[in-house]
Amino acid sequence: MSDIVALIERLGGAGVVAAMVPVGAGGACWPEEAVAMARARPARRAGFAAGRAAARDAMRRLGHAPMAVPMGADRAPVWPEGLCGSISHDDALAVAALCRGGPAIGLDIEPALPIEPGLWPEIADAGELAATGLAPGLAARLVFCAKEAAFKAQFPQSRQMLGFDAMWIDCDADRLVARLRHRAGPHAPGTAFHGGWARCAGRLVAVMRAPVMAPAEAGPVSGCATLS
Repeated sequence: MSDIVALIERLGGAGVVAAMVPVGAGGACWPEEAVAMARARPARRAGFAAGRAAARDAMRRLGHAPMAVPMGADRAPVWPEGLCGSISHDDALAVAALCRGGPAIGLDIEPALPIEPGLWPEIADAGELAATGLAPGLAARLVFCAKEAAFKAQFPQSRQMLGFDAMWIDCDADRLVARLRHRAGPHAPGTAFHGGWARCAGRLVAVMRAPVMAPAEAGPVSGCATLS
């Protein structure tokens, strides 16, 4: 098992399994998945296929038969009934995290490289950057990564696309908390999404989990879908 797979599982907590597939090694998409990539460029198709292959590897590790993970109308992966997962990829690597039910999970990987100063205000405020304890450019990258993971974790219940100003990030060593600034579907202002982060193989890795919601709050969900 690779270091990044073990790391994702540690950050995700009990019941989470992960898998990785190099981009370009994912093979062909399954027919239910391929329709979403009919007009995509080769690089996009390769990343998409690797992400789906990683998801199926995670299913096998979970003891679940491998199944297609098509893209829904909202562009989110549609997971098999009873499974909750998240996919992320860069130019070289795709990763997936998966669990059986439970709170929604969000996963993101980003290069461990600083973001240019002109983009910092779009991603975070000065307090968020300072709380990481990192140099500002790398802090912006970490906050970006954490918010991407948290956005994925909130999406199955809210079905809302959020901007970077919709949450603020608190960082304490390797732990992360993302709090909503305003309501997103059933999630009230101040709702906290908990997770963690680490560096691995030149990347920042963040995993976030949604809070446990009562059935009346969550509403019906047929397989959790988080953005890739």
